[in-house]
Amino acid sequence: MASMVTAPRSRNARQRGFLGRILVHVIVLLICFLTIFPFFWMFSTSFKQADEVFTKDIQLIPLHPTVMNYPDAFNYFPVAQWFWNSFGIAVLTTLGKLAISIPAAFAFARLKFRGRAFFFAVVLATMIVPGVTHIVPNYILVSDLGWLDTWAGVVIPSLPATAFYMFLLRQNILTLPQDLIDAGRLDGASTVKLLWQIVIPNIRPAIAVVSILSFLGAWNQYLWPLLVLNDFESKTLAVGMQFFTSNTESAQLWGPMMATAAIATIPPLLIFAFAQKQIISTFVTSGIKG
Repeated sequence: MASMVTAPRSRNARQRGFLGRILVHVIVLLICFLTIFPFFWMFSTSFKQADEVFTKDIQLIPLHPTVMNYPDAFNYFPVAQWFWNSFGIAVLTTLGKLAISIPAAFAFARLKFRGRAFFFAVVLATMIVPGVTHIVPNYILVSDLGWLDTWAGVVIPSLPATAFYMFLLRQNILTLPQDLIDAGRLDGASTVKLLWQIVIPNIRPAIAVVSILSFLGAWNQYLWPLLVLNDFESKTLAVGMQFFTSNTESAQLWGPMMATAAIATIPPLLIFAFAQKQIISTFVTSGIKG
């Protein structure tokens, strides 16, 4: 009798588990659709002719696809120069933040000095300060230094914002065995040599993740370059795209604008496609020890 009662219960449990998995998959597919659809619409519009962009019926696929929107984008505006500005600023910002965050993370993780915990808490506390509070003093400083319309005016004020990167790298450095550090000290390695030859090679995935996050943050930033870069040729790609709609002579250039937006998404998508495993593994291991 007990076995007869247990059998229906087990079948009901399996059915509930099956229905639960189906529900989870449906929710995941819905979230994926909501995430991917704007990108699909952008790429689709970049291949549409001008009279197909705004129609009564929704056209997911261009009826008469054209690739002319891409060369037109470069002909109407200096998109190539904007792309180069965005890339150069992103690379310099990434290198600067790595130069600051890696030694600081090593110091907070392995060096012993008075007030280490306090200063690390202060660094973490800067993460809760709204970024808009820095805009006015940074702009006055950049203007006084004569850095308006220069890469330095965009890059240098953004370098101190490395608290999260310091925390992430510190957590990964803490996962390294202390015996490894002690062995290097016994061999007579200096602090700089210890960092360069032992620590950095063992936290390369974390450094790669910090580089990716820093690059994407600098690549996508809009407000600060908008304020600092006033010259038409010096603008970044994110700022320059507004001219496709704000300029009265180019109010109908939705196709070229979407083509420019598609070009702007290529570097982030490629970076994430090649580094998604490192990103996930680094965030998982960063919480093992702290």
